[in-house]
Amino acid sequence: MSQDYWQKGYNSPMVDHYVFRLHGRILKPYYGLPKDRTTLLDFGCGEGAAVKYFCDNGYDAYGVDSSAKSIESAEKYNPMLRPSFRVCSTDPLKNTNFGSLEKYDVITSFQTLYYLSKEGFCKTLNHLYSRLNDGGVFFATMMGKNSPQYYENSKSTDDEWLREIKFDNGRYNLDNYQMFFVDGEDDLRGKFKIFKPEHIGSYSEKFTSEEGVTSHYTYCGRKGWD
Repeated sequence: MSQDYWQKGYNSPMVDHYVFRLHGRILKPYYGLPKDRTTLLDFGCGEGAAVKYFCDNGYDAYGVDSSAKSIESAEKYNPMLRPSFRVCSTDPLKNTNFGSLEKYDVITSFQTLYYLSKEGFCKTLNHLYSRLNDGGVFFATMMGKNSPQYYENSKSTDDEWLREIKFDNGRYNLDNYQMFFVDGEDDLRGKFKIFKPEHIGSYSEKFTSEEGVTSHYTYCGRKGWD
């Protein structure tokens, strides 16, 4: 399962482009954030780079991750933010630990939710929805089917969403690694239908010649329909 891979830890102490673009191109210009004590939860925070970035930009930010090793690294890299990080359950059906606060103004999940089974995804999304303030902003990035590096090296599993991926590209080996893929913008809207969709985008990456293209959708929605 993918969880075995993540428990080894994933080195990402620096913020990636989709984090600062979210703040600079959506949260600040469209919603005027942060305001006075705007609270934010990063679900699947890894080593805490996004949490630190948002804190540095005026948010009251927190992070949770199922990898205890990643949370340990987050606390090491960000000692002043140690109370902001928590380990959540590796089982999304039992996961009720979503940070220190009862509710948040913004919830983000970068390249995380597509590792869950259909049941786990729906359960987790409902939990996140319940922890978002009315009118709060939700943002997630999701892997698209037009990511040949992953999709063309995958096969179906017993879960109707998850596909098992296996390849070795020299940088890392994926074995018994599972994720699901979004099949276009309509599918993206359907998966996040509990939110009011407001901004949908995408980004693609290819940094080395031996690695294929990875393509992600970005989804920004709000809690509550007008």
